[in-house]
Amino acid sequence: MKCSCADCPTHVCYTKGVNCTGIDWETVRSNYSEEEIKIMRAAAYVEGTFYSNITRLQETAEFAKAMQYKKLGMAFCIGLNEEARYIAKYFLAQGFEFYSVCCKNCSFPKKEFNLKQVKPEIEHEAMCNPKFQAKFLAEKDVELFISCGLCVGHDTLFNKNCPGPVTTLVVKDRLLANNPLGAIYSRYWRKKLGIMDDDEV
Repeated sequence: MKCSCADCPTHVCYTKGVNCTGIDWETVRSNYSEEEIKIMRAAAYVEGTFYSNITRLQETAEFAKAMQYKKLGMAFCIGLNEEARYIAKYFLAQGFEFYSVCCKNCSFPKKEFNLKQVKPEIEHEAMCNPKFQAKFLAEKDVELFISCGLCVGHDTLFNKNCPGPVTTLVVKDRLLANNPLGAIYSRYWRKKLGIMDDDEV
């Protein structure tokens, strides 16, 4: 497997059922646990039932229902505290137990870890604490962990330390209103990033 699918000109795996990996079905099937198969079925149910008709927020709720989860937990960026309030309101209205932990939990100063501050002149700039976001949510026995706008890097630590499945609801992009693909959709950004196609004006 070359792992260069982004550059594939045909994607015949999708269009014509061509398997270019050399991996047989039995090998693929044996690599999925029963819990993972259950997740795959729930994901396929949501995709097949609601395709292009509901939002990511709604899809997350429908997936959780299909998995028969009762407790959801969200780790969110403090910069999205207002959005987090509405998200919590939505999941509670959908009948879930819902827990949330902001990134600045414990409020330890960045200086304790010798971390660079956004505003060096501030005496107390609280560090993000993604490992304990995972820990506090795990202590509530949540069944699905939700990442909401965590910083690049902090999200990796959160995901790594969650003892259960993680889904991403929001990806942080401070410059593009939390829409990272805006840099790809915009010709101006593609030019700035040096990734315009050769025939693109």
